Amino acid sequence: MHPFGHGGDLQTAAEQAGLTAEELLDFSASINPLGPPAGLYDFLRAQLPKLTAYPDPACRKLVSAISSRYQLKHSLVVGNGAGELIYLVMRSLPVGKVLIPVPTFALYEQGAQAASRKASYYFLQECDNFELNVPAFCDAVSRVRPALTVLCNPNNPTGTLLSREEILTVAATCAEHGGYLLLDEAFLEFCPDWPYRSMLVNTPPNVLVLCSMTKMYAIPGLRLGFLAAPAEIADATKQLHDPWSVNTLAQLAGEYVLGNHDFIRYTAEQVSRLAQKLACQLNSFSQLRVWPPTVNYLFLEVLAMPSFMLQQQLLAEKILVRDCGNFHGLSPRYIRLAVRTEAENEALVAALKRIFGLAEGK
Repeated sequence: MHPFGHGGDLQTAAEQAGLTAEELLDFSASINPLGPPAGLYDFLRAQLPKLTAYPDPACRKLVSAISSRYQLKHSLVVGNGAGELIYLVMRSLPVGKVLIPVPTFALYEQGAQAASRKASYYFLQECDNFELNVPAFCDAVSRVRPALTVLCNPNNPTGTLLSREEILTVAATCAEHGGYLLLDEAFLEFCPDWPYRSMLVNTPPNVLVLCSMTKMYAIPGLRLGFLAAPAEIADATKQLHDPWSVNTLAQLAGEYVLGNHDFIRYTAEQVSRLAQKLACQLNSFSQLRVWPPTVNYLFLEVLAMPSFMLQQQLLAEKILVRDCGNFHGLSPRYIRLAVRTEAENEALVAALKRIFGLAEGK
C-alpha cells in the first residue's frame, strides 16, 4: 500500500479504497493528537508577505532559538525534516560501515544505501520484547567496528526505550573503535521523563543527536528537524546541504513553537493518558498483543490474521493503520497505531469490535 515505505501516505490508501484522503482517519502517522501550539496558524498567516524573499540559508534565528531552548554544546544543522538530515549524515561521515539494530526506522538503511555504505544489522529478538540487549549490542559494535552506529530512542515502531546510561555505554564502545553514534530522538519528547533520557545535554563528542520538530508540534507538512553534531560533522553536513531546503514558513514556525515552554510537558501528560487508555482497551481483544505504550504510538502483534489483512479490513472502515510487514526484522504480524484524540481512539476500538465480530448485533 505504501510505495514510500512509511505511514501517512493517505493518497495511496484513499485511491486503493475508492475514497478521498479527507475521509480517512489516519492512525498510520504518529503526530501529536493535540495539534500544533495555539495561535500557530494565525501567526503563519500574518507572515505570508515574507514569502516574497528567499529564506535565510543559515536559519540563524531558528538555530539561536533551538540552541537557547536546549542549551546545546554541539553545533547545529537545521533540515527539511529529520529524513533529509539522515541522508546528509550518511554522506558526510568518514568512510565505513553502518550498524543498525532492526526492526527500526527504514530511512537509516535507505540513507546508507544512497551513500553507498554497507549496512550491518543487529536483530532485536521477539523473545526479549524487541528490547536492545546492550552488552550484546556493544559486542556487535566491537566486532563490526562501524563508522556509524544508529539508535532510535524510543525505537520506531516498537516504542522500546533506552536510558541515558545505556546510551552512554554504547557511545563509549563506539568511541573505542573510532566510530560515531547517531541517536534519533524523534519521539522522545512524548515521554514524560524525556529530559532525563535525552542526549542533547552533556553530549559525548562522538554522539550526533537527531530531532524532529514535525511530530511533537504537528507540522509534518512543513518538514522541520535538526541535528546536534560535533563541529567537524556539522560543517561537513552543511557543505552538502541545499542552501534553501528549509523554507521561510518552516523557519518561522520553528521559532514560534519553541516559544511555548509548557507545550511539551502538557502534551506528554495528555498523550500518556490517552495511550494508556487505548492500550487498556486494545488489551481486551484476544486477537491482539499490545506492547506497553511509551510515547504517542502503540506496537501490536495481530494474532488472528496477517497484519496486512487487518490493515485492509480497517481501511474498509475508513481507518488507516501502519502495517509493519515491511520493517526489516519483522514478520507480517505487526502493526503500529498512532495515539489520537479520545473520540478517534474510540472509533478505532469500535471498528475493531466489528471486524473481530464483537460488536452488538454481529
